[in-house]
Amino acid sequence: MSEPINMDKAVMKYIIGSVMEYAYESVEREKSDPCEFNEGRKLAFYEVLDTIYNRLDIYDQDPKDFGYPDDWEKPFFAK
Repeated sequence: MSEPINMDKAVMKYIIGSVMEYAYESVEREKSDPCEFNEGRKLAFYEVLDTIYNRLDIYDQDPKDFGYPDDWEKPFFAK
């Protein structure tokens, strides 16, 4: 794994917010049109957000400071 780069916190928050917006849209799309593609897309966005969340935790950063709500995972697993 490569060394982490220094990035402005506001830029990271913006990037994460954009990914989160697209991710929650994918959840809604999967609900309205349940198919393998939409399920896979939703899972891919979840994996990206989960990876970022875990990296923030590893580097002693509070994910809330980057826009993660307490229940950010809930929409991905709601039926």
